[in-house]
Amino acid sequence: MDIKELKERKKALKLTTAELAYLAELPVSTVSKIMTGETKKPSYMTIEKIDKVLSHEEMLSRVRAYADAILKYIQEHPNESVDQIQFEKNYRKEHGLDNAPLPYAQSDARAAGEMGKTDGSLALSHMGNVTVQMLDEIGEDRRIELIDGHLIINEYPKMRHQMVVQNLGRIIDDFIRSNSGDCKVFSVGVNVYLDEDDYTLVVPDIVVLCDDSRLNDNGIVGPPDWGIEVTSPSTRIRDYGKKMHKYMDAGVREYWIIDLEKEKVTTYIEGEPMMVYIYSFEDEIPVYIYDGKLEVCVGTL
Repeated sequence: MDIKELKERKKALKLTTAELAYLAELPVSTVSKIMTGETKKPSYMTIEKIDKVLSHEEMLSRVRAYADAILKYIQEHPNESVDQIQFEKNYRKEHGLDNAPLPYAQSDARAAGEMGKTDGSLALSHMGNVTVQMLDEIGEDRRIELIDGHLIINEYPKMRHQMVVQNLGRIIDDFIRSNSGDCKVFSVGVNVYLDEDDYTLVVPDIVVLCDDSRLNDNGIVGPPDWGIEVTSPSTRIRDYGKKMHKYMDAGVREYWIIDLEKEKVTTYIEGEPMMVYIYSFEDEIPVYIYDGKLEVCVGTL
């Protein structure tokens, strides 16, 4: 490996010698002597460690550039759905990537084995390097979520989806008010920091929160009491898979998936073991957190 090339790559990434040494798990003095030319014949293992770090940081830089590009496109075309395949083709052509795969920019198909197909949503950086701070720079957008550092861009909900969310939110709110309850219902989009860290931010269709101490100006920090997701083509796999596990592992007491395609409602109830129930749209579904005093028939929504 040419030392001059290493120096140019380090400079392009704007890494300091101390940062590079830390990432490569090497003494700062060792990296400094290599970069200044004081060490004429650095060891093979040392050069390999530096090269590995630079390659990884270059990959992350490409991922961030791609994320910036697609998010900028979404902001500039708010009323259009993004054809990710065509966008990536154009991006590759513009940046001279030919037909080479774009590292760590692919459909999130981790749950494909369960559902038999991918969900078509964009998941960036399987190394978990996208953070809430990066989303803050984009601005508020309920289509964008973050799960374990994986950026998810959802489609705009269709009319049937919106009607179910709106009407169910109203029913829950009416029940809380008529019983002078302390809980709050959110059905217009609220940030939920499930794991109370910088790597997971979800925006459920409907959320019920009974502990005001978890609420601040940015949203809900920690698990809400009840979360509801209404499926759409781009979210269906994730709602049943990764998101369900994230909700229940975080301590959500009750989680509903309203499946518009199959006209089924699956409810997950906290406990050891976790209880799972499946209802039709014609059933009166009892709400666990209210001991069944509230029942919902989704078919009437």
